[in-house]
Amino acid sequence: METTASRKRFLAAAGGSVTLALAACGSSKQQPTPGGSNPNTGAGLGTDQFGKGDIGVLGYALTLEYLEADFYAKALASGKLSGQAAAFARSFHADELQHIATLEAAIRGIGGQPPKRPKTQFQLTDQTSILQVASTLEGMGADAYLAQVARFESKSLLSTALTIHTVEGRHAAAINSLAGADIAPDGAFPRPALASDVLEQLKVFVTQ
Repeated sequence: METTASRKRFLAAAGGSVTLALAACGSSKQQPTPGGSNPNTGAGLGTDQFGKGDIGVLGYALTLEYLEADFYAKALASGKLSGQAAAFARSFHADELQHIATLEAAIRGIGGQPPKRPKTQFQLTDQTSILQVASTLEGMGADAYLAQVARFESKSLLSTALTIHTVEGRHAAAINSLAGADIAPDGAFPRPALASDVLEQLKVFVTQ
């Protein structure tokens, strides 16, 4: 059964000689409470590098979407996916591109500029390893959005973030089901993840 700890072990094992393009500010994981509420006042640590307030939160979310979209593009181009895995990758890639367009427009709409796209590298050895990375990215994305929802000043932007969070969770469940893993690895209540923790873990996929 896949757990948050197993995702972290996978990320650590997947590391190569990469340079770090994403700044990290720590590695603490929030403890869940019933209903997925977020008692940790440090939820915003890490987002200020993308801007202040809603601009920073959106820039952080957009960076995650850039990574996911790039991953699916490279996974499809690798030629190592077939059947349902390939169908999922095509569908999810299209979703991530729509998320990107929406978040970029939202950032510009409140006077900001989208962050620079990170340069990525992924281990695409075979279909099994690709599904592992997909599960990690989608699960982490859902956890990342969950930690930020209470920080939005704009209710309209909060609504946008919640719709994306829902899709990320569905992606993760579909991938886990296909891979034979637990579709709800954190049980009845998801575990919101600090931005600093997420960025720290994503460094393994980023090169400069």
